[in-house]
Amino acid sequence: MTNENIRPQRVLAVMDDSEAQIALRSAAALADRHGAALELFACIEPPHDLNVLARLAGRNPDRLLNDLCNRTREKVQARLASHLPGRQVEVRIAVGKVFIEVIRHVIATGCDFVVKAAEPLSGLSRFIFASTDQHLLRKCPCPVWLQVPEFQAVPRRVLAAVDIDDWDAAEPETLFALNRRVVETARNVAAPTGAQVVVLHAWEALGEDLIWAFSSTADARVSADNYLNEVLGVRQQAMSRLIDQSRKDGTDKDNVPLIPRLVRGAPEKVIKEQSQELETDVVVMGTVARTGLSGVFIGNTAENIINTLECPVLAVKPDGFVSPLDTR
Repeated sequence: MTNENIRPQRVLAVMDDSEAQIALRSAAALADRHGAALELFACIEPPHDLNVLARLAGRNPDRLLNDLCNRTREKVQARLASHLPGRQVEVRIAVGKVFIEVIRHVIATGCDFVVKAAEPLSGLSRFIFASTDQHLLRKCPCPVWLQVPEFQAVPRRVLAAVDIDDWDAAEPETLFALNRRVVETARNVAAPTGAQVVVLHAWEALGEDLIWAFSSTADARVSADNYLNEVLGVRQQAMSRLIDQSRKDGTDKDNVPLIPRLVRGAPEKVIKEQSQELETDVVVMGTVARTGLSGVFIGNTAENIINTLECPVLAVKPDGFVSPLDTR
């Protein structure tokens, strides 16, 4: 895998009804930086009682739906003209469930990057992803960036959360490749100048309690310290390997530094705390469980982390992931 292979070639912006149009602005900046094609996507979810509404309005249901599509296209074109004046961009209008139609479009056209405004659940003060976003994170085969208007359209503080603990990984090479993809995706979305990518690994020493339980009082502290040092040393070596490989994946055009960061603690806690401490503009992470690809769309740990973050999330799948909606 090379850096050029995972640079976005076709970026899809999922349009919304907001004035901010954070997805459009972020997608356009990403496409421009990498010379990628930009596409706009809007979806109409027909009301379940469309036939009743059409009958009461004296309209044919199909023609009523067609009118809705035309009206939506006009709105999208107006927003495009407002935010990207003079730019000609392909606009796709679909009918159906948003996440299904987005994924089908990605599969059919080869789009390799989706940017969408996140949808907070109504009534909650903290940031959380709604069901449509969860489906995209789980099932979309390409990276999905869920943006938030309050954050930077072009991120300057990017946190790449990686899992470099391959001691018990069923597929260590798959895990390493996913980590590389996470880091390179973080570099792809970071601002070309003045940005930083912090490569974060949350490490735990799960055997420390056993050492204290079964060692004598005199030896326990020394044994525990030796164990912690050994675990940390292994993770430091793994981080160095990842950083070195990621730098080789880069090109001379990449000015974004990679800053390794190892923090002890559970990933759910560490990633949230570090994203807040670093005032992160986006957290990039892999979303497939470490037990393998077959039948697994998103790991429990990743999903728990995503649902506690208060900043945008960019979810990345490993090579070989096949969406459950891909019927080819």
